[in-house]
Amino acid sequence: MQQFGVIGLSVMGKNLALNVKNHGYSVSGFSIDKPEVDALAKYEDKDLKPTYTWEEFVNSLEKPRKILIQIMAGKPVDETLQKLLPLLDKGDILIDGGNSNFHDTNRRYEEMEKHGIHFIGMGVSGGEEGALNGPALMPGGDEKAYEEVSPILEAMAAKTPTGQPCVGYIGPAGSGHYVKMVHNGIEYGIMQIISEVYDVLRTVGHYSNDEMSEIFKNWDKGALQAYLIEITAKVLKQKDNLTDDHIIDHILNEASYKGTGNWMLEDAIRLGAPITVIAEAVLARFMSKATLRDDPEPKIDPEKAPKDLVDQLAKALYLAMAVSYGQGFEQLTMAAKAYNWRLHYSTIAQNWEAGCIIRSQMLHDIKFAYNADKDLPNLFKAPFFDKVKKENISALREVVKIAADAGVPTPTLSAALNYLESIFNPRLPQNMIQGQRDYFGAHTYQRNDRPGTFHTEWYEEK
Repeated sequence: MQQFGVIGLSVMGKNLALNVKNHGYSVSGFSIDKPEVDALAKYEDKDLKPTYTWEEFVNSLEKPRKILIQIMAGKPVDETLQKLLPLLDKGDILIDGGNSNFHDTNRRYEEMEKHGIHFIGMGVSGGEEGALNGPALMPGGDEKAYEEVSPILEAMAAKTPTGQPCVGYIGPAGSGHYVKMVHNGIEYGIMQIISEVYDVLRTVGHYSNDEMSEIFKNWDKGALQAYLIEITAKVLKQKDNLTDDHIIDHILNEASYKGTGNWMLEDAIRLGAPITVIAEAVLARFMSKATLRDDPEPKIDPEKAPKDLVDQLAKALYLAMAVSYGQGFEQLTMAAKAYNWRLHYSTIAQNWEAGCIIRSQMLHDIKFAYNADKDLPNLFKAPFFDKVKKENISALREVVKIAADAGVPTPTLSAALNYLESIFNPRLPQNMIQGQRDYFGAHTYQRNDRPGTFHTEWYEEK
């Protein structure tokens, strides 16, 4: 009998099955797509069993069965659960490892609970390579069921530089998929921030692709060390087989998206979470598909580029990345309160330290910030990140100004600056908005000098 099962054997599912096997656990694999099972069968041995029917798959697993569902999110997951239910026993454990909407996971968790089946919604990040060699895993749902499967998940997961597994119990119901959704939103933010820095480097600094590749490569060695910085250097360096030019210059500048960024914005609006950097990153992808492309490219005199442009950009990039992470964690704290989840923020940061797309040196510092204060209301209230803000905000302000003067759009860099200049500001002008609302709609307002709710009988001067 096999210790673990995987349903869905496309590249991610197959690689996760092989990952389980490579870490000393026996695994069965099944897919409704027979060629996928045939592809897995090439690795068959006593610890890896390909199966061709639902019954064969379920019957090949030891009890309580531990099954990872690694298929397209949405209706296919519900159909798979309905196929499995008649074949399972009470106490079996199902893990949805796809990019499911957390609302769907909440519903499935409750439905499976009625049948005595434990359900875990688990975010998986790391792509195809991570699936095989060690992904970041974000499991939420039944905590006792997690304890049952944790030895396998910890073996599968990526490891931090200090050897800790990038997996840990997130919280109840759909919280694991919620954390994955936030991970993806942060990813949107950091990718757009990097793209804007690249744009300033090439447009204002007139750096070549190879020169920019070296800049990002050097940044990846220090405090800015991050997977997305690392691959940016590699993308800039890559030559095109067809033209021998740099491939980056022949990629159409329209960014695609799969929806998790949209989901994060939808819930941010419901919660009132000010995730401005992530919102601008999502909208920038929309903008790239809507732009009319009929203005001339900006022409900047290379002599006008500041001598310290690269250093200023490094500081601006570092601070803006911190804002993207900070806004993600801010939404998590608001969601935890709204949905009555007890989330472990230092564990979430640790889960992201390796294996996933947003892994970076900064997450080590974020983990320690939440270890020091598990109820941290805002990342920039931590002493380390307060210092980061104070040391780098002038560079961020200067970069936004340089870009604006050059006609280079910086939606996320500007949003990061505006966030930091707003979130701790005691004199925001929204008192005017409340005055306007009370004037035209008698919506009332609160005062800053006494408690209570007030309304003024406004009048116009004659």
